[in-house]
Amino acid sequence: MTGQLRAELLKQRSTQTTLFLFLAMFGLVAFAVAMHVVALGAESISTRSDQLAVFQVGTRAGMLFAGLVGAIAITAEIRYGTIRPTFLVTPRRGTVIAAKLAVSAVVGIIFGLLAEGVMVAAATVAFAARGIDNQLSGDYLQLLAGGAAAAALWAAIGVGVGALVRNQVGAVVGLCVWMLLVESTSESFVPGVGRLMPGGAGLSLAGNVDELSAAVAALLLVLYAAATSAAGWLATLSRDIA
Repeated sequence: MTGQLRAELLKQRSTQTTLFLFLAMFGLVAFAVAMHVVALGAESISTRSDQLAVFQVGTRAGMLFAGLVGAIAITAEIRYGTIRPTFLVTPRRGTVIAAKLAVSAVVGIIFGLLAEGVMVAAATVAFAARGIDNQLSGDYLQLLAGGAAAAALWAAIGVGVGALVRNQVGAVVGLCVWMLLVESTSESFVPGVGRLMPGGAGLSLAGNVDELSAAVAALLLVLYAAATSAAGWLATLSRDIA
């Protein structure tokens, strides 16, 4: 197991895709700050709830890109055929999936911290420059810790989805559509369902919304991560890798 963990860490460090995802996430968060904190009128971001709504972008970006990291961790190997030598070196497929889950979760924590950290730093500077009172100084710890935890669990979800779908484009597009479209429009069809979805639970865990308690949100995300990971695990064990 130790050797497989080292191998997965090496893949993450040496793969340019991880760097590209980080740069894309950084650009998205910076754009969100420019659009929400700089462009909006002061009256639109003067209250705590308004400012928390702005910070949802950082939390969502951390979760989404962590999920993409997890999905690509396995679909890239399937796409390029390197999964075959991986399973030849480590015939116990469950060990490989477990290592990918663990390493992807660690990378997810980093992505979550960076997304929230960039959002906190940029928004704080922008608030001060515009003379807007910062209402969130007491919320930063939950934003950072909760955002990092949510991103780690979304990375595990990404690994499970990638193992199930196996097609890299399908897994990446599916995660993006779920986060950016399905969860965003779900409230229009079934009021209240959005808070129970993986993204909504992550927002509650980071303190962006008060829909769920942090404990309930964490439990929901753990269940989602466990379910998708188990499904991907079983699919990998039963399918032929050709």
